[in-house]
Amino acid sequence: MIVVLATTEDELPGARARLRELGVSSADVVAPSDARRLLLAPVNDQSEGAALVARLRAEGQLAVVRPGSGPALAAWTRHTRPIAIGARLSLCFAWSEHDRRSLANVVEFDPDGGFGSGQHPSTRLLLEELAARLAGGERVLDVGCGSGVLGLCALRLGASSAVGVDIEATAIEATRRNAALNGFERRMDARLDPLGAIKGTFDVVVANIGWATLVELAQELIERVSPSGWLAVSGISPAHCPLVAASLRPLQVLECRTSDEWSALVLARRPSDD
Repeated sequence: MIVVLATTEDELPGARARLRELGVSSADVVAPSDARRLLLAPVNDQSEGAALVARLRAEGQLAVVRPGSGPALAAWTRHTRPIAIGARLSLCFAWSEHDRRSLANVVEFDPDGGFGSGQHPSTRLLLEELAARLAGGERVLDVGCGSGVLGLCALRLGASSAVGVDIEATAIEATRRNAALNGFERRMDARLDPLGAIKGTFDVVVANIGWATLVELAQELIERVSPSGWLAVSGISPAHCPLVAASLRPLQVLECRTSDEWSALVLARRPSDD
């Protein structure tokens, strides 16, 4: 087994020293991007690796344990490949060993504690809408932000600011951690609040939260969309699209897209509703 510790060039000496203090005698260095450095430390077994990772994470470090060889490593390698969203956007685990120097607008993240890695069809559908529709300068609201991936990708695509709201403390911690990973601490505002506590309107509102919650929050979602803004929702099956669309009136459906068993709706006001 191998413990992978994600760090930077500047923090590399300190990370090496900390591993030595924790009993790791040697660690290889991998540089998957100009900024990212990974320390690969061999451990004897899963239990030892899990204990080391837990200790490092308790100190605020980004660490994971991965297989050392064989089919398990091959599966891990496939799972940790970067994800390209068209030509404008890419996502990658911060601790992935895959090279990402040639990728466009990379967002690094660690999903620990929050849903959202870009791999689930419902998340990817919304990422594709952001990549296709954002022009730059938008204020974005991510409802049920999970790991913060949607808001952070919006910022990478040129949004001026993002607010992420969730009712799970672990999600807010994950969003703030991922904002720091990408240098967006000042532009990503993660709040442990219900949607009703968020004031004002936004140019773009995204919500990947399931059909029942979308219906429950429909009026509050409508109220957060600016007169010229748009709302994109997912986490719903194709069968639930008519119900969700009806609950979000007077917003009108601009687009309905489906991937596997999941759908996304993009909605906006009619000009007469401004």
